[in-house]
Amino acid sequence: MKTKTFIQTITIIVLLVGALFVGSRILNIKPPASVDEHGHEEGEGGHVHAKENVKGPKGGRLFGEKDFQTEVTIYEPAGLEPNFRVYFYENGKPLDPAGIAATIELRRISRTDSISFAREGMFLAGEKPVVEPHSFDAKVEVARGGKTYQWTFQSIEGRVQMSEESRGKAGIGIETAGPAKLSIRLDLNGRIAPNEEQMSHVFPRFPGVVKAVKKKLGDKVVKGEVLATVESNDSLRAYDVTAEIAGTVIMRHATLGEFVAGQEPIFTVADLSTVWADFSVYRQDFPLLREGQAVMIEGGHGMEKVEAKIDYISPFGSENSQTLLVRATVANKNGEWRPGLFVRGSVVTDQAEVPVAVKAKALQTFRDWDVVFISVGELFEAVPVELGRRDDEWVEIKSGLKAGDKYAAENSFIVKADIGKAGASHDH
Repeated sequence: MKTKTFIQTITIIVLLVGALFVGSRILNIKPPASVDEHGHEEGEGGHVHAKENVKGPKGGRLFGEKDFQTEVTIYEPAGLEPNFRVYFYENGKPLDPAGIAATIELRRISRTDSISFAREGMFLAGEKPVVEPHSFDAKVEVARGGKTYQWTFQSIEGRVQMSEESRGKAGIGIETAGPAKLSIRLDLNGRIAPNEEQMSHVFPRFPGVVKAVKKKLGDKVVKGEVLATVESNDSLRAYDVTAEIAGTVIMRHATLGEFVAGQEPIFTVADLSTVWADFSVYRQDFPLLREGQAVMIEGGHGMEKVEAKIDYISPFGSENSQTLLVRATVANKNGEWRPGLFVRGSVVTDQAEVPVAVKAKALQTFRDWDVVFISVGELFEAVPVELGRRDDEWVEIKSGLKAGDKYAAENSFIVKADIGKAGASHDH
């Protein structure tokens, strides 16, 4: 009886195991990959990738079996470029890397970097730096004693994925880096002054007493219009003091009942249909300017920019400030360019063709870098760039991007914000 029961039990177990096996085949359920004691699981083709970031004695990523292990670190001393260092262990003890070869391939968003190694004491050092950002899929290959080991790991930072639909809704414009013609500008500071060539100082013809004052500061006058009446001391007859030009009264020293001797002007009339923009230029910038150059003048909030030409460069410099006076005549039909207002000027002093440039609005900051967000498919990633010359529209890129790279231009700040939300790790 006991024998029969035992046989029935074994039969049921066999049937259950068989059912599970068949079910897994039907549902295409794969058995889990084998995982070693260091958290590494075997992948296809004999490659091994890290299931989790296992730390080694040096704080780097640890790969391999107990009898032979490889630790990959990034050495980042202050003031020097980051560099891979690879350490080896045998049965938990440091292993001299003599006779061991290593390479690391970094598959980045738009290129692949291959790094070889040379022995430095008890570790192998990368023969070229690990350029920022440290965002890549890495393949580590180590050769020892006729046997080759391969492991992979991933390090991602400054990257975000955005669908074409999301990109369109956010208004993120994509441009292509390439050659551009830059207009090199010199920025100037100055202020508006009356055009003294269209200004009249009005004197009384004879000494006498002011009997009437017809105009006040700011009044508009036409040529020949009476400004004041003066009674002559000699003849005791009154005579009119009139405007010599049409314009605006900008100074008045005539007061009713006051004696005027005729040695000082009692009115100043200025034609403000044109004014002067007077700029102070530092001595190192003197050679960059010449008469006839166009200058774009900006008066501040609510005022449109206006273009004028430099028509005067003073032959004398200022002893106190070591600056030179540069002047442009500005049309002022609407009267908005008022004497005394501070203004800014910009002069194109040179033009330059550069091989790689991006739109100025594409530039952002990430960590402590100037970056452009490169675009590959649905991915955006911060790429540190070295900046060169720039103008209002373009910025020269000396390194970091190459001609043909696509990047986020319009609304690039939205990409930066999304990367911030996703988190920007820098963990090695």
